[in-house]
Amino acid sequence: RKFDLDKSGSMSAYEMRMALEASGYKLTQKLHQLLITRYAEPDLAIDFDSFVCCLVRLETMFRFFQAMDGDNDGVVTFGLLQ
Repeated sequence: RKFDLDKSGSMSAYEMRMALEASGYKLTQKLHQLLITRYAEPDLAIDFDSFVCCLVRLETMFRFFQAMDGDNDGVVTFGLLQ
């Protein structure tokens, strides 16, 4: 509700970016656009359920990446079977 600036009951791409940043996710423009493409409705609005799904997946991916990044250099290399 805090980031639903127009009180529409859903978030625009801009509102979602602000909510994600407030949640601690600093994403590139390209990644943000991909998330909007995946989670938004045809009118580019993101409802609460889609936003929560997005946050859960982001958190899971960030934790997995951090677990795989043993030397904390921001780079992970995977083999073909991984």
